[in-house]
Amino acid sequence: MASYSQAVLDDIRTAVDVVDLVSRYVNLRKAGTSWKGLCPFHAEKTPSFMVNPKKGIFHCFGCGVGGDVFGFLMRQDKLSFPEAVRALAKQAGVALPEDRGGAPGDGGREELFRVMELAARFYAEHLWKPAGERARLYLASRGIDTEVARRFGLGMAPEGWDALVNFMGSEKVSEEALVATGLAVQRENRSGVYDRFRGRLLFTIRDLQGRAVAFGGRAFGDETPKYLNSPETPLYTKGNLLYAADLARPAIQTKNRALLVEGYVDCLMAHQHGFGETVAALGTAFTPAQLSLLRRYCDDAVLFFDADVAGRKAAERAEELLEPTGSGIAWAVSRTGAFEGGGALRLRVALLPAGDDPDTFLRAQGAAAFEASITAARSLLAYALDRAIADPEGATGPRSRVNAFARAALLLAKVGDSQEAATLSREAATKLGVDPTQLWIEAQRLQTALRRPPGPVTARATPPVSGPPSVERDLVLLLLHSAEAREALLPILVPAEDLAHGGLRAIVTTLKQRPDAPAESLMTDVPTDEARSVLAALLVEEFVPVDVRVSIEQFQRRLERSQRLRRAREVSQSIADVQAKTGAAAPATEELRTLHQESAAVYGITGGVAQTLETGRPGPQGAREA
Repeated sequence: MASYSQAVLDDIRTAVDVVDLVSRYVNLRKAGTSWKGLCPFHAEKTPSFMVNPKKGIFHCFGCGVGGDVFGFLMRQDKLSFPEAVRALAKQAGVALPEDRGGAPGDGGREELFRVMELAARFYAEHLWKPAGERARLYLASRGIDTEVARRFGLGMAPEGWDALVNFMGSEKVSEEALVATGLAVQRENRSGVYDRFRGRLLFTIRDLQGRAVAFGGRAFGDETPKYLNSPETPLYTKGNLLYAADLARPAIQTKNRALLVEGYVDCLMAHQHGFGETVAALGTAFTPAQLSLLRRYCDDAVLFFDADVAGRKAAERAEELLEPTGSGIAWAVSRTGAFEGGGALRLRVALLPAGDDPDTFLRAQGAAAFEASITAARSLLAYALDRAIADPEGATGPRSRVNAFARAALLLAKVGDSQEAATLSREAATKLGVDPTQLWIEAQRLQTALRRPPGPVTARATPPVSGPPSVERDLVLLLLHSAEAREALLPILVPAEDLAHGGLRAIVTTLKQRPDAPAESLMTDVPTDEARSVLAALLVEEFVPVDVRVSIEQFQRRLERSQRLRRAREVSQSIADVQAKTGAAAPATEELRTLHQESAAVYGITGGVAQTLETGRPGPQGAREA
């Protein structure tokens, strides 16, 4: 796995705080000497994801995934190992050797990130040049401060068809890279490319590491479309990111809440008024993946809709986010990247006056009124329930009431949090004029019907690693933590023979190659994900010291016994081969004597007494020595 020197990797690993790195993606809480949170790699209700800051290791006891800072970044941001090394080296200020001509395995992503950063810089610089005056006037008309515009990396795409293409040519960027990043469009009738963004105000979309991955372009006049966004690229998948999430993450974690708005300017204005926990959707309705991302950092998310469409959008969103699961009904959904666990992320809707959005409301009413709207926000499900009760065609009478009852019961059946379901059922019963108990019973009946029949268990994102045998686990744990044990046991330990568990075999094989290495530095040497996960599981918890000398002696006897048994089997096989070739019983030759000696030694190790070759006489005293 390692393509850099071990010294460089150790320097980076030591310089990067694993808790700080993981906390950018997971809301961690102190748990003894370690930190705990919800695993970012599979959906879970109860936190089982552990981080050990002393050893720089993470491990999830739910799905089995584990590793060090390099492994975490690779999984989280889907990076190759060289990419993760370079990203962390840059963060830690560790100088890497000269560029290796695109380290193996980066798939060209590093070059695409470079191209996007060049474009972000080009557009931002153009905004503050004389040619960017039109964009600056627009920002001023929207009340956006210069400091906010600079902090968010706003830019201006020049007029013309090839301003960016020409600039990128001077930076030795190929046309293929421009097309791959969505910055340029291939001409249809002739060779060459042209700028995708022309004469627009640009909002830079960054990933959670703060790297530019896409742009959103707004027209100034009547040009269509009003907003032009980057297409999906190897760096950017629509619906998986949130605008300003990299800037908002610290405030989200501090306040334990996120504010979700729909527009770029709404987001900027919220930050400008002190609501640094605000993020925006990227030209789509809020997706399960976006809400799953927020769930890592906070327990409360407030969605802003204008009053005219709040009910419809809230209901649609609730119906998309709720679905049956095998164990009942829960906030969904591990397979689609959303969240699971009733009540883990409380979704609320904040209503603004008709015709207002967060931008106009903040400029007209100020931060205090905006905070009041957040305080007054109602449960997302409450809005969905109101819509379920209301007849879509405005009908009244007994039939419409029966239909409303059925719709309300069905929605309640999808609510995973029983306390919230009970509260909502009382509200719905009052509005319907029915007995709350009757509605509750019907919802429970439907919930049972909605449960999926038992079937094949859907695999998690990463299958849990099967647990190693306890004796083997204790042996490897001792080797990882004791230099004395390594010196005594590694020479007589044969991984292929003495260890049945594949992950432990890989760890010990690596350790035999680097017997003086710190245990955590083996993470980049072991060859498989299974071995890294097992190694992380062994290291993430504090090692409880035992009587090392006694443990070493016990394992020595065990390994010597295994060694002698192997030798006895080999000699026995050799005798059998001779007999097969000669067709006669072999006499008590030297091979037979060796076999007897090995067997006697095994008897001695296990506390028994072997016989000598002369029948009826006890074996030599030395046969009892290990």
